[in-house]
Amino acid sequence: MAGVCPRLDGVPSYDEFLERYLLPNQPVTVGPSLIGTWPAYRTWRGEDGKIDWVYLKDAYGHCNVTVADCSTREFSDQRRETMLFRDVVSLWESGQGRSLYVNDWHLARTLAKGRSSESPHARDAFYTTPDIFRDDWMNAYYSAHTEDDFRFVYVGAAGTFTPLHRDVYTSYSWSTNICGRKRWWLFPPEQTPLLFRKGGEEHMETAYDVQDVDPEEYPLFSQARPIVVEQNTGETIFVPSGWYHQVENLTDCISINHNWCNAVNLPSLYASMCAKVLEVERALEDVRELLVQNNITVASDQSPGSHSDPDRWRREWVSIVQDVVEKDAGWNWMTFWRMVRHALRLATGTPCQVVDELWPVTPSSLTPSLDFIRKRVKDCYEDFVERPQHEGSLVPGLADVLEDVKVLLGMP
Repeated sequence: MAGVCPRLDGVPSYDEFLERYLLPNQPVTVGPSLIGTWPAYRTWRGEDGKIDWVYLKDAYGHCNVTVADCSTREFSDQRRETMLFRDVVSLWESGQGRSLYVNDWHLARTLAKGRSSESPHARDAFYTTPDIFRDDWMNAYYSAHTEDDFRFVYVGAAGTFTPLHRDVYTSYSWSTNICGRKRWWLFPPEQTPLLFRKGGEEHMETAYDVQDVDPEEYPLFSQARPIVVEQNTGETIFVPSGWYHQVENLTDCISINHNWCNAVNLPSLYASMCAKVLEVERALEDVRELLVQNNITVASDQSPGSHSDPDRWRREWVSIVQDVVEKDAGWNWMTFWRMVRHALRLATGTPCQVVDELWPVTPSSLTPSLDFIRKRVKDCYEDFVERPQHEGSLVPGLADVLEDVKVLLGMP
């Protein structure tokens, strides 16, 4: 039997959100009171309640955006290209390009860094992250140490959609409809095995479109019972960790979305990272065998008395695996543990790099206790240092990061 996604009219406190939704890993929808003060909620909509395309073209038309064509399919995604936002809007206004979907648009970072200045609106902050979502390790780290983040704007016509997927390494997401309506299909983690293609379980190959599933290819899918949510203008949905989901725009729609994580779902992210590494190792087993054989050959060719490096092939193997993991999913172990170190430094008040205009420090009143945070990290740390792959010693620089984490955990 399908579950339900509660709807809240009022804004929950952080403690209420933590206890009722984060810790149990359950979805929730919050009404417009959560975002009533956002400039975007006022300026991106016209008096008729519809998207104000004139304003958006004037303010952000010069921005380059990634556009997915929802009428196409490339493996498990859609064909993408880069266009000027004004050109996409002009197509929509002329009745063309209705299958185009602007997504993964890093508008907030672009404006905050001052890279767009053609419009008087270019530097305006169009929203602020709600308090219940402020405990965000991904955006805190990425904003301080990289040129990337996980804060997005999505803009699409009715009928555009995001195929079935699970967010990067089982991260959370939250999504607010500034204008328009969406339909969400949410699949609890226990239903994940029902979503796989026959024979595709090892590679996590799921159905592409929940509205068009071949029962021969996906024989268990008919047993899945998703939670179906229709999200209205001004509403914000919280998508828990590890929940596969698909999203369709029921009307022309513009939304703001974050992917995020923290100590609560860190064990899930860690387990997902381990699973990803194992998947890549299995896919590259022939490469591993070649490296081993080459190492044997080199050792046998050495002259008596010379010394070989027994870990050379292992370092090369781990480097190859970590490179593929990063290219496939955007992260590897170095990224993961640097993010954890940054979060621990913030939680313990240890000086570290912060870029306030991108991601200000989250007050401790909007995070779990330090003991909780340390316990979550410690469990992952202790498992990681015992991994048979020995990445901690074989990935250049990772041992130093892990030592910092150990000190911040207060471990002897």
